[in-house]
Amino acid sequence: MNVIGLGKSGCAIAESLEQYPQYTIYKIDDGLKGKRCFSFPSCDHPEEYESKTPSMKRFFSKVDGDVVFILSGASKIAGACLKILEHLKHCNVTIIYIKPNLDILEDIKIKMHYVCFGVLQEYARSAALERMIIIENDSVESILGDVPIVGYYESLNKLITWTFHMLNVLKNSEAVMGKVTDTKETSRISTIGTVEFDSGEEKLFFPLDNVREKCYFYLLKDEDLKKSGNLLKKITKQVKSLGVENARSSYAIYSSEYDQNYVFCFHHTPYIQKE
Repeated sequence: MNVIGLGKSGCAIAESLEQYPQYTIYKIDDGLKGKRCFSFPSCDHPEEYESKTPSMKRFFSKVDGDVVFILSGASKIAGACLKILEHLKHCNVTIIYIKPNLDILEDIKIKMHYVCFGVLQEYARSAALERMIIIENDSVESILGDVPIVGYYESLNKLITWTFHMLNVLKNSEAVMGKVTDTKETSRISTIGTVEFDSGEEKLFFPLDNVREKCYFYLLKDEDLKKSGNLLKKITKQVKSLGVENARSSYAIYSSEYDQNYVFCFHHTPYIQKE
């Protein structure tokens, strides 16, 4: 799978995914050097980034199939995202959008976020994009608890990339039991998260409104799968308790060699998320 990071935040998350061999990483930002890096012309305003977007046909010459495109609306270079996405029309593009903390942003970046956040959701809803996964740094921080200032974003990115990677792996693995149903054609706006297996507490990376589909991936210790007689009852009860009105839920159970149990979730909606 090809992963493309745009801007400082997008590139940092893409780099975090580089530890997994399943991904080929591309990075786009000002002043970059190295393999599969595109040094974008530096501009002062988001509109300049759009108007001065150079041809990237050669840079993307080997990019095909499934693509994950990562960006934050807080980055001025996000103004070039639609022009860049034009080069990827032949690909199945999933956007990972990092929603910034608006309280600490300058006005121009807040406006940039509003534009990107709205337009990219419309692209996803119209099926011009495969999916848009929304992640909010504040929500990820609340899951981690106290996060030191030094290494703050590295800690957040580690949880984001690990969760995304595990979901990607499980979606392409054979389940021991159950099946996560395919999402409806219209449900292309999403978020990801985890569930505490013992307590059943759900922790989403973005508070998605009007959820219509909930998918749960249970990665459980092989020993528990073989010896626990009430495990299935617990899972079905837990999934039912996490359900919401007008939303369908599905789950799948996978065997794990980890020393603890993990639950990952993927939520979807056809509705545009408002601020």
